[in-house]
Amino acid sequence: MSRLFSDTELEDIARPPEAHAIEALRRGDLAEARLHLEEMARGHAGLDALSCHALARKAGKLRQDFGEQRALEALHKIGTQLMASWIEQWRRGDAQGAIHDLIAVFRYQIGAELIPVKEEHDAVTLELAPCGSGGRLDRQGLPERHPQAYGDWSDGVNSLCQACKANQAALNEALGEPVWTTQKGAEGHCTLRFSKGSQSGKTLFPGEQAVTVTQTRTRRAEHKLDQGDTDIEALLDGQRKEWMPWHDFGVVWLAHFYAVALELGGADYLDEMLAQTYEPAFVAGFPHYASLDDEALAREIARTWNYHCADFRLSEEDDRFVFTLDPCGSGGRLFRGTVWRDMFRYGRPLSPIMSKPHRINFLREDAPTYCTHCAASNRAQLSRLSDPKVPIFFVIDGHAQQRPGMPCRTYVYKRDAPRTNVDPALLRQISLAPPSPKTTRSSS
Repeated sequence: MSRLFSDTELEDIARPPEAHAIEALRRGDLAEARLHLEEMARGHAGLDALSCHALARKAGKLRQDFGEQRALEALHKIGTQLMASWIEQWRRGDAQGAIHDLIAVFRYQIGAELIPVKEEHDAVTLELAPCGSGGRLDRQGLPERHPQAYGDWSDGVNSLCQACKANQAALNEALGEPVWTTQKGAEGHCTLRFSKGSQSGKTLFPGEQAVTVTQTRTRRAEHKLDQGDTDIEALLDGQRKEWMPWHDFGVVWLAHFYAVALELGGADYLDEMLAQTYEPAFVAGFPHYASLDDEALAREIARTWNYHCADFRLSEEDDRFVFTLDPCGSGGRLFRGTVWRDMFRYGRPLSPIMSKPHRINFLREDAPTYCTHCAASNRAQLSRLSDPKVPIFFVIDGHAQQRPGMPCRTYVYKRDAPRTNVDPALLRQISLAPPSPKTTRSSS
């Protein structure tokens, strides 16, 4: 095989949709700019869905394995750490900032519709009509179709909403009052009420802010274009990382689930949890990725990394594309301690480094716990090398990022690359032996 693209073409493949939208805007091509806006609005849809399903399934597994009471205790423990920065913010009297950032978490969930906030003397109310996380799962009927993973608990609340309520309870318990409460409604609707605390009597979101605090940049840009206002470039610039509040909230939430799994059952139980809750959601995407040609696949993974809040370079080898992540938008930023609101640093509670090698941490000593889910996704692909229908499209080199400042690497193998070309070291990292050449065929 040989290279398909020049360096200039690779740079174009790696560019985020916002760059193309800005170019169209500068040319005065508003029709093309609107098309890019539509793409940008859903740029993180796949990552959003994967996060929602993985979180719900992990909560459901804890309940299935340990019973409802112990699962609730684990969720409360997770919530206490996840909400730590909000607890501190409310304590120092900044209810406005705390509420603003909690609204941001819900604002970027795909399918969510946020009604402009309403204020009373002592509270701010936000209506999700519907909610884009737990409410979306309700609307999809998943609690009824898959009760073990998503189903309603004894109080009638599904697994993902159960975890959200645990976050609220942890926040309220720490502050000694109900600063965040919710009321679920029909069709995935939910009403959130936030206490203003020491800022009672003040208007926290005056005038147009009551609307804009609930809107994404793409929604605001589309509204401005509808009004004949083309001054939207500032709304487009950097849009790929705009959803960082929900992205990072979900990433840290998952990291704390991994820590709880280690506490409850050690590395073997974390391995089992990932195999049963993360891998099925990851494998569900195989048919889509297998249907893409090499250029479309490279563009799809580039879009994914752009919306995974990563910074990266794209290069090409004869049989694969190489994404050098500096840093990866999840595990890399967690390792460097650069996530939103300083929510996570290794060494804090529920933020452990795994000291001993295990197949779920790439057989590494002192491995960052969050990166175990990449070992799980590698296993989902590389354990099926003999099946030509399985794409080898997202393989992480688990030994690339040995220290926080080091980049990580992802390999995307071309459709016609011989399966025997997969680096044996990548298989050894997850305790797999290279398959026999007799049982390995190209995916073409």
